Parts: sequence; structure tokens; C-alpha cells
Amino acid sequence: MSRLETISIVLAAWFAVAFEISFDGFRHWFGAQISLLPALMVYVALSSSLPSVALLAIVGGLAQDSFSANPLGVMTVALALTGVLLHYKRDLVLRDQAYAQVMMGFIASALVPACVVLALMNTHNPVPLTARLLTQWLVMAIGGAVATPLVFRLFAQLNRWFTYQPVPESRYRETRQIKRTRFGHR
Repeated sequence: MSRLETISIVLAAWFAVAFEISFDGFRHWFGAQISLLPALMVYVALSSSLPSVALLAIVGGLAQDSFSANPLGVMTVALALTGVLLHYKRDLVLRDQAYAQVMMGFIASALVPACVVLALMNTHNPVPLTARLLTQWLVMAIGGAVATPLVFRLFAQLNRWFTYQPVPESRYRETRQIKRTRFGHR
């Protein structure tokens, strides 16, 4: 894992949580807050290493839990579970295709809240399963599906900006013979 990758993952997690806690527009428009961490987890799980998945789960999950009413670590476990599942099946996913990114974003954005609700069902104050909760879950899944291709594009742009691009192939063969004379061309 490179330093640039580590820094960009931590900063993206921090910005995603900061956006969620400071912008209430989605909550007012759709009745649910759209979480960007599952979309970010899809990118990291499909494009990076397992330590990167763990780093995002820990940093993003703890940051999210510190600003929510969830017990500390619930979101971390849900993100880690989702990230590890996606990471081990990433060879089966066409990660460069937009429809695959949308589908993986939908699945991850549906799985993370479902894991959180399942974990909260085992606490002293279980979450009531209502139609409103189902609607919020669906809005979060659709929002994550829309956000995932945007995350892929953002990181592709960052990769183009901050990493060396491959040099295009020369049009000459490597085995060509160049005749050089003392006085230039004859």
C-alpha cells in the first residue's frame, strides 16, 4: 500500500463522514441520509489491498459511529464484513464497467445498513422494523448505487493527477539497426 493510497483513503473517509454530518439535504428531501462509506468501500475493495479495506473500515466506521447514536464499532464491523466479501470476490466483478459499479454500490449500500440494524437488534434498545425503516434502507441503497461510479471516477482522476502515466510505445522496433556515420547522412 503506497503512501498516496493510504492518505487518499483516510481523507476520503473523513470527507465522506464530514459530508454526511454537515449536509442534511438528503435527509430532508428523501427522508434518509445517504452514506458514502459503502460506495467508498466498494472502490477500495475492488481496487486495493486487504489492509486498505481494514483501514477504511476502521477509520470510516469509527468516525461514523462517533457522530451517530450507534454503539462504537458497529459500523466498523459492517464495513469490514462488506469490504472483505467484495475483496475476495473481486476477480468475478467487472470493476471498470459502470453497471457493475452501480450494482456493487447497491449491494454494499444495502448490506452495510442491514448489518448495522442486525447488530442493533441485539442491544438493550432494539430497532423497530417498520415500513419507514424499509423506505430509508431502500433510499440509502439507491443513493449508494448512484454514488459508487462517481467515487470510481474521482479516484481515477486522482490517480491520473498524482501517479506516473506509462510512456507510450515507440513506433520503432527495439531490434532496429541505426547506422551512424562520422559526417551525418550520406
